Amino acid sequence: MTFRLGGPLVGALVGLAAAGLGAVFIADDLTWRTFAIACGPVVIAAVVAVATGRSLTAPASAPPARPAPGRAPGANSGPIPTAQLAEPALAAQTIADRAALVEACIWMRDRATSPALASQLDQTFQRVGVAAVDATGQRFDPAVHEAGATVAAPGPAEDGIIARTETVGYSDRGRLLRHPVVTVYRGQVRA
Repeated sequence: MTFRLGGPLVGALVGLAAAGLGAVFIADDLTWRTFAIACGPVVIAAVVAVATGRSLTAPASAPPARPAPGRAPGANSGPIPTAQLAEPALAAQTIADRAALVEACIWMRDRATSPALASQLDQTFQRVGVAAVDATGQRFDPAVHEAGATVAAPGPAEDGIIARTETVGYSDRGRLLRHPVVTVYRGQVRA
């Protein structure tokens, strides 16, 4: 029979050491009787854990425990669910990975010379919620548009309206990733 250094064996040794130290601090001296009383439950739990090959804590793949009747959900006591502690980090990494992939695809779309490749990238963007932003005909807003040039407005009503989009922008599920570069109609300046 072989024992791994981990799981129930380490838990038992740590518990045994904690119980022994507690016995020394409570009773001013360490006798075998004080030590046996302090460490007895830990030794029994360790023997059972080693004999069954199971850990003293719930396995990570176990379903979440239901709260006892009369207790609020989330008020469970027990081992710290380490898998749940990693979830925010995993979610943040997933978001960062998605952003990097979308940025790389936008870079490829800007340089695509093949109509088939450009069409495939556009279809993929639609499926994942990335939309091209063509601002032609909208009123210029410096918060969401980048002015690349201006042209004379044909009339006063067109002043401040975007004449054409030079470089399309992109939004990801409503969040602007890249501002569109636009040409804006501008009225005549009076001297």
